[in-house]
Amino acid sequence: MKKAILNLWILLLATHVFSQTEGYQIIVSLEGYTDSIAYIGHYYGDKLALSDTADARKGHIIFEGDRPLRQGVYFFVSQQRKKSFEFLVGDKQEFTLQTRLGASPSEMVIIGSDENTLFYDYLSQNVDTYNKAKALQETLSKLPEGSDSVALIQAEIDSINENSINYKLKLMKEHPDALTTLLFTVMREPEVPELFLEDGRQDSTAAYLYYRNHYWDGVDFSDDRILRTPVFHRKLERYMDQVIQKHPDSIIVVINHMIHQTGENNEMKEYLLWYFTQKYETSKVMGYDRIFVYLVDEYFTDQTYEWLNPTVQQNLINRVNTLRNVLIGEFAPALIMADTNNEFVSLHQMKAEYTIVIFWTSTCGECKKEVNSLKEFYSETDLDLGIYAVNTDTVVSEWKKYIIQKKVDWVHVNGNFSLTGDYHDLYDIYSTPVLYVLDENKKIIAKRLPAENIPDFLRRHANSKYE
Repeated sequence: MKKAILNLWILLLATHVFSQTEGYQIIVSLEGYTDSIAYIGHYYGDKLALSDTADARKGHIIFEGDRPLRQGVYFFVSQQRKKSFEFLVGDKQEFTLQTRLGASPSEMVIIGSDENTLFYDYLSQNVDTYNKAKALQETLSKLPEGSDSVALIQAEIDSINENSINYKLKLMKEHPDALTTLLFTVMREPEVPELFLEDGRQDSTAAYLYYRNHYWDGVDFSDDRILRTPVFHRKLERYMDQVIQKHPDSIIVVINHMIHQTGENNEMKEYLLWYFTQKYETSKVMGYDRIFVYLVDEYFTDQTYEWLNPTVQQNLINRVNTLRNVLIGEFAPALIMADTNNEFVSLHQMKAEYTIVIFWTSTCGECKKEVNSLKEFYSETDLDLGIYAVNTDTVVSEWKKYIIQKKVDWVHVNGNFSLTGDYHDLYDIYSTPVLYVLDENKKIIAKRLPAENIPDFLRRHANSKYE
């Protein structure tokens, strides 16, 4: 699956159709560059993609093609795949860049590109701001607290930071369509106003809501240029992992809103679909597989895409069909299996406030640890608890021997003798040990928890029932 998805990403980068007809010519003069070949590449989300290759003659390189490059942030790369500098590719794609290896941004000479002139003016200003602030911070760290000098230096640092912010705001206002403005817009953090409760205390909830609701201010999700920047993916990751609510239903609402905002931009829609699908298919957060199931049902089951390999699509659908019945909140699939006396025992006929289903084998070291941990909890808890232990090994004698020797007094059944189908498919079992926790109605309330975490989980769950 992972190889198929990786190959698909490569295919996506290689097959997008360009709407413009004119080509590009980027001339680089790089003093000190001795390799015979050079490359340029671009960002694509959290990945890097090579865009062109050219011969290098004493640091003189010409990159050219008969179709335009996709607009965004690019970089110059050596034969050793080492980035030397970044530059912008906008709508005007015939320009020259002159510099030397290891040079500062202020030494870059740009001919024929207003986009890069603007970009490198900013980079030079940013380096100057950083160096001034760093020197002042070093001085500040050596001064005793409370001295007049501390206040003066801190005021100077604040002034430098304010000037930097004003520089960006001025640039954005004067050049609203520039790629540098696009970068600033994506990087910009919401300025949260001071919000207070009626009693005068700061309203942290209102502040959070303001920050969340204004996080993407100014960012146009129909503009695919943001994909080819080093800042968009980081902002997206932070938003999904740290800003929005962690409930699957809330996340689904956010995802749908973002995808809707892409409009007719298929490239942006493709990127977001794959990003979210991969993220939540592989998530270790319990319950997030519901998001993955929703995405495949909503966007991949009844729709086909030119960029999507049918085999990959069918693999996604098959995976979802396995997960669908073991999502948190669903009734646990029925299990009727033969116990150690070859008598069939039903999981759903067990009477207990909580039931733990464990899939294990007596020859697995990690399984034994989980069994020992569960055994200790089972013997000490005052909860009404039942354990339905499913053996996944084919060596029945070893299984029975272990149960007797370790005095594991649970309901033990052999997964290889079942009246209810293959447990692998029913419970998504591809390795052991795996544990599910069910409530008194046999609904799944937790899954794939380590045994050591189950006591705390059950105590919290039991307490919440009476709150």
